[in-house]
Amino acid sequence: MLPDPACYRFVWGIMDQIRLHGESPCAFQGLSRRGHVTTPGPWDSVRRSGGREPMTLFLDETCVAGLVGMDDALAAVEEVFREAGRGGVTNVPRLRVPLSDGTLRITAAVLNYRGYYGVKVSSTTIFESGAGRVFSLYREATGELCAVVQVFGMGALRTGAASGVATRHLAREDASVLAVIGTGRQAETQVEAVCAVRPIQDIRVFSRSPENRAAFCATLAAKGLAAAPATSAETAVRDADVIVTATTATAPVLLGAWIAPGAHINAVGANFEHRRELDSAAVARCAVICTDDVEQVRYEATDLAAPVAEGALAWDRVHPLGAIVAGTVSGRTSRDDITMFKSLGVAIEDVALAARAYEKALRAGAGVTLPDLAG
Repeated sequence: MLPDPACYRFVWGIMDQIRLHGESPCAFQGLSRRGHVTTPGPWDSVRRSGGREPMTLFLDETCVAGLVGMDDALAAVEEVFREAGRGGVTNVPRLRVPLSDGTLRITAAVLNYRGYYGVKVSSTTIFESGAGRVFSLYREATGELCAVVQVFGMGALRTGAASGVATRHLAREDASVLAVIGTGRQAETQVEAVCAVRPIQDIRVFSRSPENRAAFCATLAAKGLAAAPATSAETAVRDADVIVTATTATAPVLLGAWIAPGAHINAVGANFEHRRELDSAAVARCAVICTDDVEQVRYEATDLAAPVAEGALAWDRVHPLGAIVAGTVSGRTSRDDITMFKSLGVAIEDVALAARAYEKALRAGAGVTLPDLAG
């Protein structure tokens, strides 16, 4: 079932935010608010030269899953953060708008080096199943709506890939023990990404539900990843080389006293002001702290805002992951350094993966060509 064209038209309402953050005005030249070409416009010259007409693809969850796997995601996310460190991208921090029974979330980014920009619209309500989470991918030079992508599954993939990139640049090369706190949708791709970049031999899993622990370990086993349930978070974390927290906790689930020297932490779950996974002692022990967006982290990450308020951390110690990937900020300098990536999930990751899926779909003849969205 194709999404209602009205959802695409809504996206234009936040395009001004992208323009305010440095997006090229040429992306809007020749486009109406409905997204069809007017006169004069950039596609007139394309038509005169015999080029193709704009075409919009719809890529559903199944299509995206068949096109983009973890290897693709790691490559795309590594590239986008490297370019972010060089100034080749613009990320618009997440906008949250209250709904009568939930929250509307809007994110946007421009990848100048790739020639794309995009917007994601999603919501959190008791009725939201994930099918309504769509990403609109545009070509920067012309404003062409290239693709509309269902991104419920892609969201977990890109979040996992971001942690994988952080792990690649911050964890010890010989890291072999992975502790995972949380067994939800995000945790699975976290494990997959970390195992793709480090020689993990021992995976320990903890969540509050023994049934969920067992089910999660079985899911990993089906992917060829051997994992064992732990009886407590502390048991899982003690002497672990890499620690992942992927929960909806509102109070710390990872304490600084448990963390071994040299560990790397991917703190994934708490990207909302009322959630928290790490205590201040855990943050204070970190020699290197990075995040995917240093502006967004100030109002979304209680994991860091609380230690700042307590005087245990200063914001100038929190670096962009892109700067570490690009080599402009140092990462680990000692085997005993404790390092941390505070994941938020940002739009540059979405654009990178959506562009990868779109280009692979074009080559494979995949996806559904959408009808004229002008109505």
